[in-house]
Amino acid sequence: MDITTAVYNAARDGKLKLIQKLLSNKSAEELEALAEEKTQGGTPLLIASRYGHLEVVDYLIEHCKANVELGGSVNFDGETIEGAPPLWAASAAGHLPVVKTLLKHGASVNNATLTNSTPLRAACFDGHLEIVRYLVEHRADMEVANRHGHTCLMISCYKGHKEIAKFLLDKGADVNRKSVKGNTALHDCAESGSLDIMKMLLKCNARMERDGYGMTPLLAASVTGHTNIVEYLAHQPRTSREERIDALELLGATFVDKKRDLLGAMKYWRRAMELRQPGDKASSLAKPPLDPPSLPTVVLKK
Repeated sequence: MDITTAVYNAARDGKLKLIQKLLSNKSAEELEALAEEKTQGGTPLLIASRYGHLEVVDYLIEHCKANVELGGSVNFDGETIEGAPPLWAASAAGHLPVVKTLLKHGASVNNATLTNSTPLRAACFDGHLEIVRYLVEHRADMEVANRHGHTCLMISCYKGHKEIAKFLLDKGADVNRKSVKGNTALHDCAESGSLDIMKMLLKCNARMERDGYGMTPLLAASVTGHTNIVEYLAHQPRTSREERIDALELLGATFVDKKRDLLGAMKYWRRAMELRQPGDKASSLAKPPLDPPSLPTVVLKK
């Protein structure tokens, strides 16, 4: 095993004494070079930060002059994150002491991965409230979105992290910010099924808008089968009769398609039918005709 791999493995396992032994006879230039060498796409500092080995992190920065901004590949839950700086890895893994020491040594609080995920977004994703607070206190930008346009507030709502969502809203996060596909935090909340967060967003003047696919938060809750969200939004004064009908019909279809519950589907379809035809012909709402499907264009090849 070469020394680069040995130092990387020792940093991953938190074996400071072994690292000190391996590097005991190296010059300052050799130490700095070894600290920037990558194994499996990552540096020793990155892997030590990911696993929360504070003493190793301090040693690599102070003794080896490791670059606190140098990103690399790091694995989380079977997914390889590319271009992740050490601060991102520590934030994602929930290691507050490492986060503090990296910032103390000059790490940029908004340095992002190749997909533009910031350390703050990483902490929001996995529900690390104390790290979220610390990063915001040190000027982390709450509105930096990843490549899909998803903000810290959106991911907190999608993951159901109520306290983090509340903290971000209290700090002024944009409740109506849209992603690349036009969804808002309300859509993400509707898909996750968190009614408490939904109520909190609405109190902060979240707007019920359609995304790029024409889906409202109410329809998003219907298609994912979150009956608590559907029932709450369907009874909001801002929700029209037509929107209630569409949501109940879609919820019924979801019960058949995803839950294999025909009786549950019939219950929601009956409610939709009663709303559509309440007994008074004058107030009945006819179901709009379906547009005929467009025929595919046939391309002939030689």
